[in-house]
Amino acid sequence: MANHLTSWIKVKANDDTLKYVDSLITKAEEKIENDTYGITAFAKAFYQDVDCGDGGGVMYDWANDNIGPKWTYLEDVQDEGEFSTTSAWYPPKEFFIHLYKLCAELDENVEIEVQYEDEGHDPIGAMVVKKDKDGTPCIWEEEDTIDNPTDDMDWEDEGYDEAQQDFYDKIYEAKQELLKECHELILTDGEPI
Repeated sequence: MANHLTSWIKVKANDDTLKYVDSLITKAEEKIENDTYGITAFAKAFYQDVDCGDGGGVMYDWANDNIGPKWTYLEDVQDEGEFSTTSAWYPPKEFFIHLYKLCAELDENVEIEVQYEDEGHDPIGAMVVKKDKDGTPCIWEEEDTIDNPTDDMDWEDEGYDEAQQDFYDKIYEAKQELLKECHELILTDGEPI
């Protein structure tokens, strides 16, 4: 597993909730001085009680307890509740739960969908936060690994480009299937949040 993991987040909710999420994302985009990657800005946009050190950086203990990984920052913004983050080692599961709780105050039927991928493609996965069949807010996660056929090839080898494209297609399809499984399994086996 490499150090950087990208999570693509989609908030499925009413228009007011999506506008609220977009306003938080806008705050996260406003980087603070000496906040090179926007780690502190991200935390302060979504949380009220961020524990920062003397230099202004988010304390790892606080981040681990409240976000999940020791650092997370905003990567790409699509609008209407869709954005991506980059985090250290793991998907920011605690953040997804927190985001769900923020959104549930505006839309009790909100759903958070996440697809993630480590920069080394191990793991790939999906996560869903929504109500189970009994109406209890829950989370469910599924992960997988896919062997990269280009690991044993040089980029100038015949068939490299085709093998690489097939590999990326398999990753995309696997994440879609994992997301579908999350939506199905959370209804009966979801972990209450």
